[in-house]
Order: sequence, then structure tokens, then C-alpha cells
Amino acid sequence: MSAPARTAVVHLVRHANGAAPFEAFICSYEAHPPGAEHDLVLLFKGFDGQGQIRPYLERTTDHQPIRLEVPDTGLDLTAYVRAASLLDHERACFLNSFSEILARDWLGMLQEAFAASEVGAAGATGSWAGHLSYNLFQLGLPGTYARAFAGRRAARVAMHEVSGTPQPRAAPYWVFTLRETLRHMRGAARFPAAHLRTNAFLMDRERFLALAGAATLTKWDTYRLESGPASLTAQLCAAGTPPVVVDARGIAHAPADWHGADVFFQAEQQDLLVADNQTRSYASATRDQRAVLSAFAWGDKARPGT
Repeated sequence: MSAPARTAVVHLVRHANGAAPFEAFICSYEAHPPGAEHDLVLLFKGFDGQGQIRPYLERTTDHQPIRLEVPDTGLDLTAYVRAASLLDHERACFLNSFSEILARDWLGMLQEAFAASEVGAAGATGSWAGHLSYNLFQLGLPGTYARAFAGRRAARVAMHEVSGTPQPRAAPYWVFTLRETLRHMRGAARFPAAHLRTNAFLMDRERFLALAGAATLTKWDTYRLESGPASLTAQLCAAGTPPVVVDARGIAHAPADWHGADVFFQAEQQDLLVADNQTRSYASATRDQRAVLSAFAWGDKARPGT
């Protein structure tokens, strides 16, 4: 039996999503040569037995995937931590259940950027969005978002339109936002909270486990780990090895320069390496909705597409 590749490409497959997102990922995986040796790992979340998993394995027989199973608890990072603890590869490239690869040599470009000695992780997208700052803005307090958005109601309406959630009435929403802000203030970050998004990123497996730990069970645990004051990005930056965002041309962008890349919620996202449900929401959004999403991610550095 041959030795495993040094890199595991771990794709999260959620039973709750149905087969369509998985098929979209596999089609994109087959259409875009990765440009680097790897083992494909299918991380099945929330499946009940071999019968439910079999069609996915039959679809990917030619790729000889490694199969892992985790329960349907926590969010994506919860599953990633579990997968990392079960694998023995040097590196892991995690791709969420809605990922869709857009460029050839995508893995090779991520690995080349990651190989730089001062880089701690390489991903397809990053953001400066700060959940705490947005909540404070919705409470009517001054700050970066108060200057970046046209108004609180317009921002709130656009966010709910894009997410497909019902529009809340102003007074109950204000009370809810106040309660959530007070409850989670210590774990939320102010804008600019530079963080590598975890929809598609590559990292040393053991270092990921050391930094992520086991506290990834709740929604807010995941928010803290992705974008809070002690996020993966914050920990990597503190160690002198910040993450980079890699675009479809293979250019690696440092956190301070992420706003200049046409990747996430900027322009037409024309240099995006790996798409996901959020980047697709921006792509299909109206001009006004794009303006809100871009301002949320980049403040006064927003450059929304038309």
C-alpha cells in the first residue's frame, strides 16, 4: 500500500444538504486539475450508515477517497477538528459543503503560498468584517460601519434579503441585538477584524489542532474561532505567521491588502479561487445589496460590483 500524500483535501459532505452541493463540488474538482499531489477525503456529517453514504462513494470511485464520518453536531469547524485528529497527513486543505473550485492548479497555488516561511495558512477568501461593530452600528452607536453604510435600516433589510430570512420589526430587532451584543461581547471582534474565512483554507494539520482546540461546538464558538479576538487568524498573526488569501492568478495577499483583491464581496469577484454559498449570494445580489455586503466586509474600502 502506498504512503499517504502529504496533503489531505478534506471536503465536508452534509447529509442535510442533499446531493446537489456535493455533485457541484465533484464536478468542479474534476474540471480543474489541482496542480499538486493529495489524498481526497470525504468527511460525511450526519449520515446514518453505509446505505446513505454508498451513492457518494460510487460517484467518486475513480478518485479513491478516504472516508471519514462525524455526527451532525456543531458547525463546519467542529467537523474539521475531528477530521484533523483522525488523519496523519502533514497538511489539510478544508473545503466546506458548498465549495466549488473555479481555477486550475488551485491546490498548487495554495501550497506554493503556504510554503513561504512567514505564512501560517493559505485560503481562498478573507474578510475584515466585525460582528461586534455591526451590532453596535445597528444599536445606533457611532463607528466605522456608521460611516460605511447608507443607513441602519437599509443595511438590515439588505442583509435579510440576501440571507432569505424574514424581515424583523425594528423594536424587537433592536432588543434582540442588544441582548446578543451584551451576551457575546467578549468573544466578538470590532472592525477591522481580519480573518481568513474557513470555507476553503490550507494549514499544517497539527498546528490547526493546537490552535483550534475542542471548543467548536456552538455557533458562537465557531464565530470566535473564525473571526473573534482569539481567532485562528489572530493567533497566527500574533505568532508572526499571518494567513494569506490566494486569488485565481496565484497571487498571495496579506491581511492588510485583502480589500484590494477582487475576491470576496469586491467588484465582480473575478479573481475568486473557490466559490461558496456566500460568494454566490453576492454574485446574484442587486447593486444595493452588493453595496451592503461589500461595506460589511471592507468598511470604507468597499468596491461593490454593479
